[in-house]
Amino acid sequence: MRTPAAAERVRYVGTADAAFADAVRARNPRAEVLTGAAEAAPVDVLAAEDLGRLLADPVASALLGHTQVLTSAIPGGTRDAGALLSDLTTRGFTMLHLQAVAEPDAYFDDIADDLVEPWRAGRLSAEPTPRALVAVARRGEGRPRLLLSMFTFAPNLMDIRTRLPAEAMRSEPEILLQHTRPVRQLPPAPLDQPKIFLLQRPAPPLDVEGWKNAMLARIREGWITVLEFDDHPALTARANNREMRDADWIRFSWAHAVQTSTPLLLDLFRQHNPETRLFPNAVFRLEKFPENLPKRVFYGAFGRGAHAVETAASLGPAIAEFPGVEFVVVGDRAVFDALPAVRKRYHEVLPYEDYLKLMGTCAISLSPIEASDLHAAKSDAKFLDAAARGVLTIASPTIYSDVIRHRENGLIAPAISDWAPTLAEALRDDDARRRMARNAWDYVRGSRMFADQVRARHDWYRDLWARREALNAAMLTRMNR
Repeated sequence: MRTPAAAERVRYVGTADAAFADAVRARNPRAEVLTGAAEAAPVDVLAAEDLGRLLADPVASALLGHTQVLTSAIPGGTRDAGALLSDLTTRGFTMLHLQAVAEPDAYFDDIADDLVEPWRAGRLSAEPTPRALVAVARRGEGRPRLLLSMFTFAPNLMDIRTRLPAEAMRSEPEILLQHTRPVRQLPPAPLDQPKIFLLQRPAPPLDVEGWKNAMLARIREGWITVLEFDDHPALTARANNREMRDADWIRFSWAHAVQTSTPLLLDLFRQHNPETRLFPNAVFRLEKFPENLPKRVFYGAFGRGAHAVETAASLGPAIAEFPGVEFVVVGDRAVFDALPAVRKRYHEVLPYEDYLKLMGTCAISLSPIEASDLHAAKSDAKFLDAAARGVLTIASPTIYSDVIRHRENGLIAPAISDWAPTLAEALRDDDARRRMARNAWDYVRGSRMFADQVRARHDWYRDLWARREALNAAMLTRMNR
């Protein structure tokens, strides 16, 4: 099933009540989950394990009158699945998604794989379905579906701006989403079909005229082009050992809109494109708060340079006071080598979920970063990763002083000389450490879940589409300066 991440009140009819409720609440802790068919009450979403079984049960099918959205599965081997969908439409529902269930993959194409139009045209076979189908329907007609085509140029270590947002936005009933590596062609679509072309972190164009012509082609095809960028362009240029050039900024101005992750980047990109929107990094899954974590210290980052190495080397006094504490380092061999600890383990860069799981076995996470204008534009994602798992963060003031309240929901170490005593403080007082970690967890639960962004993003994309003529004119003006 494809339960909308933003749904606040969900009823589940199936055989896995507890597992379903846990999965929904992990994505959206504020969601209320009702189970069973005995009590009819209004809900945002009815999630049914088996569409045929739901429609055949008079008590369960009566729940359709109390929901706006139905998400369900049609098991593999079901004969004449189209008849079930026709039954659903006679009850006042409009089909929005109909796709074969596939193995989980970072990239997917619900636009190409959707079977709603073939079903409407009578081309859905009455033979038993070879694979299970996911079906999503809405009561009444509502808005036309919005096509969202997301091209990911830089997926490595970017899960929270690429794969995970794509998966969450995919759950919106009125969106058909394609998440892919860059390809030459966008999916064909009618000119008046609402559609957004989202480019994640494209490199500055070597062929500026080629970029311009591509953007003009998107206008002719009716697409709104949005650039997704979550770092300072000068920092990415430095990482690639090159100087900044005009094309670095052209990619922002020669698009309809930009979305980004921090207030500093918002102000920066608005200088080149006034249609810039802030969507802060967020948590996609909130784990249950752990009451007891081992006194283990985590460092997980890549390429933070000499400052992080110097910080690691400074921790000797804390290590001497707590010689039994183990350190776990992911992704930075220089930091690992600099740690004056006997008990330490090193891991190369891990897949995101494995990184989070490993972090969740530690009580403290260290996040040192050099003070600079470029680094200040980075996000507080490391704090969010830790907080969502009940792990206390000790961090530099750069980036983190905006989110960490010292000794309330984390600890700030302003100077290199502060790191060892601050770490020792966290290791010394178990109750204070858990209290701060719990406050950070509560903050994430209440303010930084991606589920709370889903509809804001969807509404913004719809608004961009509604203003497409004005946005086309504004982009053409920027191109002709």
